Order: sequence, then structure tokens, then C-alpha cells
Amino acid sequence: MRLLIGIIVTLFVSVWMALALRQDPGYAMASIGQWTIETSLAFFIIFLGFAFFVFYALARLAVRLWKTPVQTLRANRRRLQKKAQRLFNLGNRQLAAGQWAAAEKTLLKSAEYSETPALHYLNAARATHHLSDVKWRRDLHLREAEDSPDADRLTVQLTRVEFLLDDRQAEQARPILESLHTLNPRHPGVLLWLARTYQQLQAWEPLQKLLPELQKQKALGPEPLAELQAQTYRALLEITAAGGSLDKLRALWKLAPTVLCEGDEPFLIAYATALCDCNAFDDAETLLREAINRRWSSKLAVGYGMLERGNAAGQLAAAENWLVKHGDDPYLLLTLGRLAKRCQQPAKARDYLERSIRIMPTPDAYQELGELLESVHELTYAGQCFHAGLRLLVGKPPEQQGAMLPAAEAGQQLRAATH
Repeated sequence: MRLLIGIIVTLFVSVWMALALRQDPGYAMASIGQWTIETSLAFFIIFLGFAFFVFYALARLAVRLWKTPVQTLRANRRRLQKKAQRLFNLGNRQLAAGQWAAAEKTLLKSAEYSETPALHYLNAARATHHLSDVKWRRDLHLREAEDSPDADRLTVQLTRVEFLLDDRQAEQARPILESLHTLNPRHPGVLLWLARTYQQLQAWEPLQKLLPELQKQKALGPEPLAELQAQTYRALLEITAAGGSLDKLRALWKLAPTVLCEGDEPFLIAYATALCDCNAFDDAETLLREAINRRWSSKLAVGYGMLERGNAAGQLAAAENWLVKHGDDPYLLLTLGRLAKRCQQPAKARDYLERSIRIMPTPDAYQELGELLESVHELTYAGQCFHAGLRLLVGKPPEQQGAMLPAAEAGQQLRAATH
């Protein structure tokens, strides 16, 4: 469009000048020293136009010749960068496919010409990390990534920490991460790797302090965070209980998340066990009894029966109240058998344990019944119970034998087998 307008304007000016010069051709004169040149105005205008065109053409040629080396270098650079990107993509595919050696070679091949060489070196280090006996090359690639113009120190350090934790070198990773955490207290990646480092080191107290920020910054999903919280507080319960301080134990319970205190069965059992270790038996019994009354749980029922001290008769009475709604729960019957044993009521204990085994045989029920029978000198039947329990422990189904029946029925079955 611009060219067309230029042509039209040029034609219009040419026609106008031709008409004007036809009426009055005029003349032009130039004097230089003793030389004088005189010519028609039309020829002079044509000469100026030709001279301008020649000058313009020579100027464009000079500029192009001046720019040619730069343009050539830029073109070569673009070509090498495109090749580097293709090799980067190929190297990443090889990395994803587990072709570690090939991925390292491909990623390093054109890192020098890439717009993001640090990514080449980081992924090359990741590939080398999976190769044996070449950790020095992995560390070299990490240093090359750190020295690259596009390097991000945080990314390089987090990658280094990941490798250290894979190599079970959490002690070396800890100061790096704590330094990064000071500079980047809300960075999800820093929080995540610091939590994993504390977990590997079993540094539960600093991990406990880190949990709120992990949740706030969403560094972990809901389920992994809940598992980490439960693991941390269970470990702290054990440590605190070992110290024998009931006040510290209760203070820790108040700090624990509500979801653990109200709904996490292993945590409730762990806290009850810790209370028993601190001789707070009544508190442990109340904790589990109230939790079971709020919401039935076979696991908590088993934990209730494992409280080996306290008011056994009161526990038995409380547990027997649950039979109304859960009389066919084998774990409740196992708990009742244990509590009846503690109350020195062997007949009742035997009845509960045999009912539990009839519904669902378990190694624990067989062991409890075997120990009970051994205490009343029914050694043959006791041996059958121990044998059946061992079979379950090693993954074998229980044999159809008298160990699952009362002694009288066992004798009848054995007599029938001999005929």
C-alpha cells in the first residue's frame, strides 16, 4: 500500500513538473572556482534525482555489509538455541524413561547454547544421581547450574537437599534448609523439604513447630499432613511419657490438633498408653471409655482391654454395657475375655474368648485362651490354641480342630476322628 501511494505521488509530481517546465524550461548554473556549468532545469532535476538514488543505494549497501556479520551471528545463535531446546526436550524424555546415562549426555550436549543452561545442568545432575559411583559428576553439574547466568540459587539448593535426603544424609541437608527457611520462611518447597529432613532425623520438636506453617502454606496435601501430624505427636507422646512428667504430657495433649484428639484412634491409644506410663490409669480409662461412647471403634475397644492396671471390675462392667449394641464384635469379646481374666473370672473369660474365636479367629484370641487354659491345667486344649494362633501368625488358615470349640465338644470331635 505504501509503495502504491509512493508511485502515485511520484507520477503526479513528474507530470506536474513536466507541464511546468514545458511552459518555462528555465536553467540551472553552478560555479566552482573558474569553472561554470550551465544546463536546463529539467536535466539538473533529473541529475539530482539520479545522484540521490545512487547515494541512497550505496548507503543501504554499506549498512547491509556492516550488519551482515551481526545478523549471521544472530541467525547462528537462534539455530543453536532451537537445537538446544530440541535436545533439552529429548533429554527430559530420556530422564522420564529412566535412561540416566543417555539423558545426562543429551542434556549436557548443548547446555552452552541454551537460553536456560541451569535447567540443563540440574536435570543432568538428576540423571546422574541415579547412576552408581558417579556422585562427583552429580555435584559437578550442580555447581555448573549454580554458576549459570540464569541460575536460581533456591532451586539449586532444594535439588541438592533432595539428593542428600535420598542418600540418607539428613544431617548435611539440615543446615542448608534451615538457612533457606530463614530467608524464605513461607516458601512451600523449603517447608516441605525441611519437614522431611526433621522426619528423617526424628527431630520431632522442631517438626511440631513447623506443622502450622506447613498447613498454612499448603506445602502438603490434607492426607499426608494428617499422617505427619499423627506421627509427630505420637513420637512426642512416647518421649514425654518416658520422661515421666504427667504435666508435660497433658500440655502436649492440649497442643495436639483437635482432629487427632477426637478421631485418630492410634493417637488416642498412644495417649492412653502414655498416661498409664505416668501412672494416670484412671485418666487413660476415662479417655478411651468416653471416646468409645461417642463413636464405636473396635480398635479402641481392643485398646481399652489392653489397659493392664486400674479398676478391672469397673472396666469389665463398662465394656459389658457395649454388648447390647455390639455383641457380635469379636474384638469387644476379646477385650471382655481379657478383662474377665484380670478379674479372676476364668469361666466368663473362657466364654468370651471362645465366642470371639467362633466369630473371627485371631492370634490374640487364641493366645489369651491358651494362657487361660494353661492356668487351669487344660494343657492339651491350650496347646491346640497356641498351635492355631501360630498358624494364623504365619498366614496359614486355622485347622478344623478342637481349639475352636469348648473342651467337651473338642473331646467328642477327637473321639469321632478315631473311629
